[in-house]
This record gives sequence, structure tokens and C-alpha cells, in this order.
Amino acid sequence: MSSYDEQYETEESLFGEPYPEFTAYIASNGSDGDALDLGCGQGRDALMLAEHGYSVTGVDASEVGILQMEERAGSLGLNVTGIVGDFYAFDFPQSYDLIVLDSILHFAADTAKEIDLLDRVLSHTRRSGLVCIFIHKNADKESALHHYLANKDEGWQLVHTEDIDYIYEEKRIDFRTAFQMYMAVIQKR
Repeated sequence: MSSYDEQYETEESLFGEPYPEFTAYIASNGSDGDALDLGCGQGRDALMLAEHGYSVTGVDASEVGILQMEERAGSLGLNVTGIVGDFYAFDFPQSYDLIVLDSILHFAADTAKEIDLLDRVLSHTRRSGLVCIFIHKNADKESALHHYLANKDEGWQLVHTEDIDYIYEEKRIDFRTAFQMYMAVIQKR
């Protein structure tokens, strides 16, 4: 059982809608193809990507979140498949045109595990494909991400960065907080 299962059962959309900035970026720069959303939760990003024509696979440890995502996708006629599992242990069955890592990288206690995941993500991204990374806005975390990218071969290019204002709410307990996220989009040449 995932630590989010209980929250997902009581909050219809725990993390809200996709970031408007991300939706706008996909609308302007995305295209159809195969997308992978690691740590998809209830599917806010996966569903938005499917609405823009992607065939999406979402991976999350929460069976409740995966079931909710698949239910919403089915009712909307969207091409979304869910996999319950640890995204760190995900065995990539193919390469993808777009991969999303939304709020799963922290560059803190288990950096080696995160770097291994990033390496596997990049090796499973198709030519001209995009990797969209969202981390909490923090100079040290941004520096760690940029340092990682600077040490990759020349086959990758940082094509977009943006700061995002985000409000997190849990309506059932009347909790609300605001903070910033940092969006980085890299493209395989």
C-alpha cells in the first residue's frame, strides 16, 4: 500500500490540475507519440498529455491513484495505461517521445538512486524526444540538476526553463500552502 492511497481515496484531485505553464508548453511544443509519466499519482499530467494526443503510460506505487487515473481516462476516451510499481525499479519496455518526472527528484538523501533513474530515462528517450522535469525551486536542487545535465554528452539540450507558482491544497483538512516549482525541459538531439 502506498503512503498516498488514503489521501487519494479522500481527495479527488490531491495535487490539483497540471501546471498551466506545462499545459501551455505541451500545447505549443508537444506532438503526439508515446509518453511516460513516472510517479503519475492520480494522473494529472498523464491525462493532460493524452488530451494532447499522446499515448501515455503512467507508473506509480499507489494502486488507488492508478485506478483513479485509468477510470478518468476511460470516461474521457483517452489512451492512458497505468502500471502499479516503484518507478525507480521500472523496467523500460521501450523508448518514449516524452517522459515526465514531476516532483519525484529531490537531489538530497538518495541522489545516487535519482541519478541512476535519470540515466535510464535519458537512455529511453527517442531522438528529438523531451524530458520534462519539475523540482521544488531551490538553488541547490537547480544547481544539482544543471550539473547533471552539463556532464551529459552533447546529445542533450536544455530547451526550456520556467518558474511555476504552485498552490497545494487538501480540502478535507482545510490545508493550503504556496511554493514554487522549477520546470526544466531537455531534448535529445
